[in-house]
Amino acid sequence: MAYDQSKDKLLKMFELKQDKSGVLFSIFSYDGSKPKLGLTRIYEKKDGTMGYGQIGRLTIEEVKFLKENIDRIIEVMEIQK
Repeated sequence: MAYDQSKDKLLKMFELKQDKSGVLFSIFSYDGSKPKLGLTRIYEKKDGTMGYGQIGRLTIEEVKFLKENIDRIIEVMEIQK
């Protein structure tokens, strides 16, 4: 079975922007299945456009942002079960 982007539903996104980078914590449900949390690194490329990549390591500010939002993230995920 191939991935069908039309079946991927964004439920909620939490975004922390810093100077030229940041993180996205996104809750998605694929084809009505259990919600899952996606972690994405965002960054400004040399040409001024935004790039997206794997999160890798988190800064202390990013960990604090996740901590501040974790209860809301859990709430959204539980509502969508």
